[in-house]
Amino acid sequence: MASLSNARLRIVLWAIAFGLIAGAIELFLPIEDSYRAIRAMTREHPSDGKTVMVFVDDRSLDALGVSDPDRADDATVLETLFAMGAQRVFFDRLYADRSTNPKGDAALAASMRRHKAKTFIGGTGRLDGTGLSLYPNPLFRDAANIVALDGEEGPLGLSAKFPTIQTVRGRQLPSLSAELAGYRGPGGWYPIDLAIDYTTIPRVSYMDVLNKQVDPGKFSGKDVVVAPFSRTQPDLHPIPFNKKIPGALMHVMGAETLRKGYPTNLGWLPAFAVVCGLIVYLSRRNQPSGRTIAAAFAVLIALPFALDWGRISIDIMPALLCLTIAAARLRRLAREAYRGSTSLQNFSVLQRDHADDQVDVIALKIRNFGTISALLTPEQVDELLTKAQAMLQATDEAAEFAFDKDTFIWLASRLRQGDLEDHLRGLHALFSTSISVSGQAPDVASSIGVDTDYVAPLRERTENAIQCAEDAAHAGRIFMVAEPRMVEDRVWRLQILSELESAIRKNEVDVAFQPKYSLTHDTIVGAEALLRWQHPVRGFIEPSQVVAIAEEHNRVDMITRFVLTRAISEARRALTIDPAFTIAVNISALDLHDPLFVGKIEHLLGRFGFPAANLMLEITETAPVEDDEVIATALQSLKQLGVKLSVDDFGTGHGSLHYLRRIPADEVKIDRSFVTGMESSSDDRALVRSAIEMIHSLGRTAVAEGVENQAVVDLLRAMNCDTAQGYHFARAQTMAELLARMGASSIAA
Repeated sequence: MASLSNARLRIVLWAIAFGLIAGAIELFLPIEDSYRAIRAMTREHPSDGKTVMVFVDDRSLDALGVSDPDRADDATVLETLFAMGAQRVFFDRLYADRSTNPKGDAALAASMRRHKAKTFIGGTGRLDGTGLSLYPNPLFRDAANIVALDGEEGPLGLSAKFPTIQTVRGRQLPSLSAELAGYRGPGGWYPIDLAIDYTTIPRVSYMDVLNKQVDPGKFSGKDVVVAPFSRTQPDLHPIPFNKKIPGALMHVMGAETLRKGYPTNLGWLPAFAVVCGLIVYLSRRNQPSGRTIAAAFAVLIALPFALDWGRISIDIMPALLCLTIAAARLRRLAREAYRGSTSLQNFSVLQRDHADDQVDVIALKIRNFGTISALLTPEQVDELLTKAQAMLQATDEAAEFAFDKDTFIWLASRLRQGDLEDHLRGLHALFSTSISVSGQAPDVASSIGVDTDYVAPLRERTENAIQCAEDAAHAGRIFMVAEPRMVEDRVWRLQILSELESAIRKNEVDVAFQPKYSLTHDTIVGAEALLRWQHPVRGFIEPSQVVAIAEEHNRVDMITRFVLTRAISEARRALTIDPAFTIAVNISALDLHDPLFVGKIEHLLGRFGFPAANLMLEITETAPVEDDEVIATALQSLKQLGVKLSVDDFGTGHGSLHYLRRIPADEVKIDRSFVTGMESSSDDRALVRSAIEMIHSLGRTAVAEGVENQAVVDLLRAMNCDTAQGYHFARAQTMAELLARMGASSIAA
């Protein structure tokens, strides 16, 4: 879908942008150098030994009693080294000034001239106090060859590099390392090979050479570098993950690097370009392959190791950054957008798209998905959904399917009403046979919902389609198409309890009382308290609708508490006329699950001083009474309290005979659906007669509901029914009207 494609494109562009910026500003250079040093540690090897170090160390200076050797001593060392067979001698010194001993300067200059072709001194591009680069004094400049001593450290001292050629005062000078290596290739800066073990480079003390206390064979055919390494001239530079070493040692390591071949540095662009191509490929897949991503990371990390053996260096950190960002975001998008390993989109992704007025929104609910999920493994469930999607895809190849909880959702081309219904029946027929999954073949029960409100937002349309599929499942229908009225009713169902709670607080809800008449004495013996809610917009709200929704959301306690409080408080007035008057209040079986319910009843009775024997609790059959100890205990506690119990709507609901067995009722109310038809239906008369006889046989009072004419009254009296209520006697009314009716009845009696 467009939203997913755009999201993937944004991820790719951001990843490439971050990688480009990181590479351009060398953001990860310290990390790159650290990784290069770590790789070098795995290749560590001894020096080739072609260069010998002569260090002007603390022992030499202490023996000479100076802070810097006299130039005459340098001349002696130079002559001694060549006498011992040294091939070339390099002084890691500038000799920029003359010393305080002219004879010593002259002796050194003379010695250099004798071996000019094989003697080298240093110069550097660093500036002195006059603004000029540091360069040998003319006395020595013409007596020896000059090499550049410059070099650079990387950030945090994690790397070092040297030039092969350096411009010093207008002259192109070979660097010390390039001259040692005999390198004559193109100029440029190169990194030294940190894999060379600097501790294996041969070294001798300056004093030992001066005193000729060294094996002459140590210098035979070797290049020699004479360098300071003392407390007065430390010249120390860091080696990654190691201690600092003299700069001259790093020149020697650089020379060995060049002798193996000039290092090739590919930089960061090649690896970055390859990764860019890879993430573009990954972005075109619904589920970016975890194996492909892992392999890419492995190759990126391992490739520099392999290239290092060929003296080829490559930077990978910008590429790693780009791949990490893209892989993490693309995988996260896939987790958010798709279910598991399938190509089924999640519901939230579908809702981001825009649906035009030429599509129907279809939802196909797998009614037994919970059972299927319990029997199959997660992988098998994904396989089943993939096969189900393929079946649906065959009906609309262009559609992209989403899946939420237990329902497929997709956008289909708009169809006329008749064609749409035929299409929905065809979809249902697709699932009339089982789907084979790993040797199992679970049956799939489906129901379908459709939204055809082409002007509504897509989010609202998808939710309506899903709810229609749910409603179709509850109604036992193949499909259901959303209508505006259904949507309005659904919204009302969602907010009805909140509005009721608000109305109770504002005293906008009332309780009415329908009298119960004794068919034996023809007098009012009690009344049933009924909720009455006149909504300012919707008018009269049927109490059964409110109770059903409250039970569905486990909020029926709010209604029960309100009606009980109002009924008990007002029924006290009726006791002044008839002390035996019984007020009946409907409660749900769900109320009995509340362990505090009995305590609440006892509190209300005590609060209003109302006798427990005058309260009748009618337990409706709208919710089942389960065989559990909580309900059994509540019923027994109510009986012990003295409260009377009644089974309401007998003959309907959740197992009437079961109710009679479970509830220690004082009376049983026969449902109006049987009583109303007694006059015209012999079957209803027979059922009511049987019910009355059974109720009496259990020692309980029989009450008939829905009595609407005298003929039914006569039939009930002939059947020995005890009590009746209905429009024939009186509609539900206020307590004041009921008291007036009771008073008149009492006077008449």
